[in-house]
Amino acid sequence: ITCRPFLERQMELVAPDFIAVLGGAAAKEIFATTDGIMRLRGKWRQIKVGERYIPALATLHPAYLLRTPAAKQLVWADLLSIKTKLSERS
Repeated sequence: ITCRPFLERQMELVAPDFIAVLGGAAAKEIFATTDGIMRLRGKWRQIKVGERYIPALATLHPAYLLRTPAAKQLVWADLLSIKTKLSERS
């Protein structure tokens, strides 16, 4: 997409410890895949940003959760995974 270089530069400048990718469209672009969000979510991947690799986790988009409340338990599992990743930093 045309804004990808801007996004990558912002990620370089911010230098996050990890990235949470919300929704299928974002996940497909960030991970350069055609897999659906249900295949992508919940699995940590490394994405190259500049000279650095950053862990990234895809999860469901909040709008999807409004339409499908039962999917909240999947996102809860993803959030617990993020919590674990945060505790590994200290």
